[in-house]
Amino acid sequence: MPERDVELGFHVDDSEVTLNVCLGKQFSGGDLFFRGVRCDKHVNTETQTVEILDYSHIPGHAVLHRGRHRHGARATTSGQRFNLLLWCRSSVYRELRKYQKGFLKLELLKREGKLATRA
Repeated sequence: MPERDVELGFHVDDSEVTLNVCLGKQFSGGDLFFRGVRCDKHVNTETQTVEILDYSHIPGHAVLHRGRHRHGARATTSGQRFNLLLWCRSSVYRELRKYQKGFLKLELLKREGKLATRA
């Protein structure tokens, strides 16, 4: 069987919440690391010391985290690690965010006098 996802680099998920369940097997390495939550615009900014969290996955245990929490998985150094990942998405939340962004842009244009308002 070909090896896949021996390590998973630094990234954010396309989800509001992610559930990562370690299903098992014998393995070494493969620790998860978390480095703080960022918006899209600042996802690659420097990590602050208080944002650093390293976690050793244990078979039968799960990690629940925000999709925007920057994270990755270090290389599995021996054995096989199997995980079940669930990305939980909310279409209502995503539509609300789009609406809020549009509303904020509209308000900014009004304040700058670039948008006519009715009297």
